[in-house]
Amino acid sequence: MKQAWRRLIALVLSALVLVPPAALAGDEGEDLTNGVAVKFTQKSSFTVDPADESVFVGANDTQDFKITLDEGRRLDKVTFEVATSAMPDKKESVELDSTHLEGTAKGVSIKMNAWPERSRNFTLTVSTNALSGLFDASINCQSTSEGYNVRIHEESGNAKVNGNEDGEVNRGKEVSLSVVPEDGYRLKSLIIKYGTVTETLTAGNTNWNGLNVKWNAEEESTVSGELYADLDVEAVVEEIPIVYELTVDVDDGLELERPSSRVTSVGQGETCEVRVSTRPGYIISDFTVQYGKSYASWATGQTFLVMGNDRVQVREKSGEVWFILPEMYSDTNIYFTSDYDPDNIPIEIDEGTRINIDTNCGETVARGDDVEFYISTTSDRYSVKKITLTIGDSSGSAEPEDGEIRVGNKNYEIEDLGDGEYAVYVDNVTEPVTIYATSSGSSSVSRPYLTINSSSHMKITKSVSSSRIDAGDDVTFYFTPDTNYQIDEITVKIGSNSRTVGAEKTSIRVGSTTYQMSRNSNGVVSVYLTDIDENVTVSGRAYYSKDPVTPTNTIRLNTSSRSAFMNGYSDGTFRPENYMTRAEAVVMLYRLSTVNVENDSSQSVYQDVPWGMWCAQEVNAFANAGIIDRTTYFYPDQYITRAELTEMLYRLSGSPSVSSSTATRFSDISGTSSSDAIRYASSAGWINGYSDGTFRPYAYIVRSEVATMMTRVLNRTTGGGGVYYKDVPYSYWAYRYIQLASSYV
Repeated sequence: MKQAWRRLIALVLSALVLVPPAALAGDEGEDLTNGVAVKFTQKSSFTVDPADESVFVGANDTQDFKITLDEGRRLDKVTFEVATSAMPDKKESVELDSTHLEGTAKGVSIKMNAWPERSRNFTLTVSTNALSGLFDASINCQSTSEGYNVRIHEESGNAKVNGNEDGEVNRGKEVSLSVVPEDGYRLKSLIIKYGTVTETLTAGNTNWNGLNVKWNAEEESTVSGELYADLDVEAVVEEIPIVYELTVDVDDGLELERPSSRVTSVGQGETCEVRVSTRPGYIISDFTVQYGKSYASWATGQTFLVMGNDRVQVREKSGEVWFILPEMYSDTNIYFTSDYDPDNIPIEIDEGTRINIDTNCGETVARGDDVEFYISTTSDRYSVKKITLTIGDSSGSAEPEDGEIRVGNKNYEIEDLGDGEYAVYVDNVTEPVTIYATSSGSSSVSRPYLTINSSSHMKITKSVSSSRIDAGDDVTFYFTPDTNYQIDEITVKIGSNSRTVGAEKTSIRVGSTTYQMSRNSNGVVSVYLTDIDENVTVSGRAYYSKDPVTPTNTIRLNTSSRSAFMNGYSDGTFRPENYMTRAEAVVMLYRLSTVNVENDSSQSVYQDVPWGMWCAQEVNAFANAGIIDRTTYFYPDQYITRAELTEMLYRLSGSPSVSSSTATRFSDISGTSSSDAIRYASSAGWINGYSDGTFRPYAYIVRSEVATMMTRVLNRTTGGGGVYYKDVPYSYWAYRYIQLASSYV
């Protein structure tokens, strides 16, 4: 035994003597004395990258092997065997399968990135760790042949289907199934059974279980992808309904009850109820119906309306007129007009701050009646300052001490009733009457203090110059953010009650009173405090919203994408006037982009976007690629502004240079941090702005505006269709953009 060991040592030493030192270290100093030589066996059913017959993996190193199974092969298991070079017969082995993706033999580890359940590709990683000595390893990927059945069918016979295969299709083979409805029909749904999973898909492009579903309801729709289970597709088609537009207009004295909107889509052959009611003091005098090129008219007192061969019953009762429009076969327009009701002429009261007005009548009076108004203040600390009377189209104002108000060519008496109360007499009423009054304070009125606490990164101002106001007066506070900042939240304290709300809110409730708020296109938040009788203190908080970065170009917008990028809601609406959040915008743009960087899942960029959050992958990828600013917080649920979305699109386009001579029509972007992005977007035709020459960079952007902007960026001008939303009629200004945004083109 000792003799055998001596012979082995002598052989190793003699070999080392014959090998030059440079060879032992490798061409670049690589250690070839410790490591493992990896070979793949039985490579007839798969390919390997790298394709070398043997790959040496040094100590403390790793090597990835990218495996692609041949078409028609299903992986059963991977066998990994390791032995020392000196004793090749002493092997250790491990097996990997769908439930065991890693293992170790003789200190050499092997790991699969994923089991290729619905793929032909996977990666094996060999790791040597602190390996000492030379080893040999072999990898055998054992697979079996497998095929599947595939078909597409349509039961009604109103569409043509293509792509049925005869017999089995090899596992992993690319298949494409299509359906083309006949003229007058459209695809309603696809019932797809893939393996054991069955689902009904409706309008919209989608990647479903690894299959690419491209939807074009009235033309060709396809289901394609590599096949990894039996696939059965049933196409359900339906007749395309013919829709006409019903437009109902009413004048100022009327209200439209049914249909619920001025413009309504009605299917061919359907009927529709039209119902109009009067406002106080008005009657419906007549209406006209235009259907196609024909007209019909109705006047008060008529019990029917003749429309061609149809005699339509019209009901008139208690200030309402209604009828059932007959079956529609053309666009129809109806216009209602009103007149004063001689028995119910409207009387309106408009009470100013700290004013109380009573009258001796209700909301209406009969023609020729007289009306009395009694005007006083809500507290004896105030007095009636001015009275304004409007009769018909004429109005006049006077102080109570004047004793009369002249309106048109007539004077109306003001009587001092004592104790700060006044009466105004209007006789022989023939037209609508409105009365309004204002108040003034006395020297005995208390004067609350207005305090503005110092707040970082913003300027807070108020609508009055003094630090005190009369009790009962109104005041507005303005929160203006510094450059590159946005208002996050505001705090208002009135008396002993305090409340803090987000800057995007439209109201703030302090104590038992609710006050209105607004945020304009420049990011300025206004808080409107009314009837104040206690001390007021305000403060705010802003966040840094701009951290200029240079895009890495590892994420670029894919302008050739034809996928849908916006969807409607489960109730059949699109909600075009709803705002889009910052997280929703990032996820939408990420799905429209070409991503050439791996997402690091080890840490989060933002404190308020932890890993596991629905948008975390996309938000962190955008931050790492320089598409969004790397700040402490991302504020995912805050609405995105017009400038922020424009800036992201600009960076996704590589932040192209913008000449200083590039003109812009917008008057409100000079000095803003996104001015280059906005000027580029304007020159590229992405944005138009508003008729007053502004862009409103700090205004929140609504879904219809997003659809419009994105279709321009993606240069989508043709295609679309087949998507219908209850709240997006054909007449809606962004109808075409929303079609292109939410359907495959």
